[in-house]
Amino acid sequence: MKARDLLPDEMARQLLTVSGLASFDALWSLRADWHEAPNERRGGWSGVSRHQLADGTAIFVKRQENHLCRTLYHPFRGIPTFYREYQNILRLHRHDIGTVETLYYGDRLETAHWRAILVTRALDSFMSLDEWNAMAVRHEKPERQSLIAATAYACARLHHHRLQHSSLYGKHVFVRRTPGVGSAYQESDVRFIDLEKLRKRVSLERVSAHDLDQLMRHTNGWSDEDWSMFRSAYRQRLAALKG
Repeated sequence: MKARDLLPDEMARQLLTVSGLASFDALWSLRADWHEAPNERRGGWSGVSRHQLADGTAIFVKRQENHLCRTLYHPFRGIPTFYREYQNILRLHRHDIGTVETLYYGDRLETAHWRAILVTRALDSFMSLDEWNAMAVRHEKPERQSLIAATAYACARLHHHRLQHSSLYGKHVFVRRTPGVGSAYQESDVRFIDLEKLRKRVSLERVSAHDLDQLMRHTNGWSDEDWSMFRSAYRQRLAALKG
């Protein structure tokens, strides 16, 4: 049996240990309601549960069985999609791009049978961009404008590194419920989630065109004026990052 257990640091280990969840078996057998109904495909499944640890910390436990993706290095057997997502989370952290915090990744392979677990800290002080926009009537115009600019800056940084999210919808871009500092949103107030399909491309232009087209078609609540402001801020930050 092939086994992999990855914890980012001692703090994560201690956090899970106190709740008796610092092992693959303990997390796999955790009894928790599905936060999202399991996704089934080609003989495998993948689901997400929300759980509260002993200290009150909320986590998401993502479990999957035979839910695989094929890669250049594993074109036939494939790898768990959560392992690719875990690697992409680490990649974004290396580039100082906002995303979720991982607490654990583990998988087990036995006789061509894969099981994988990814544990992340819940983004309880954040909400999706779609949710934020649905509450826009309660936001002052300067705050709204700063949120649009902050989102554009985060997207520009992602694309500057030629990273294509590939599923850049308003529901996959999370923003703080209220600005982290002062009354204006900053790039650090934006988080990208659901990174299973993220990949590096050669062409920045194609990365940008693909993701921004998706964002515009799958984000609710922005007017033509809002999108014009977004594109302007995006171009300015991308130019600044290019130096």
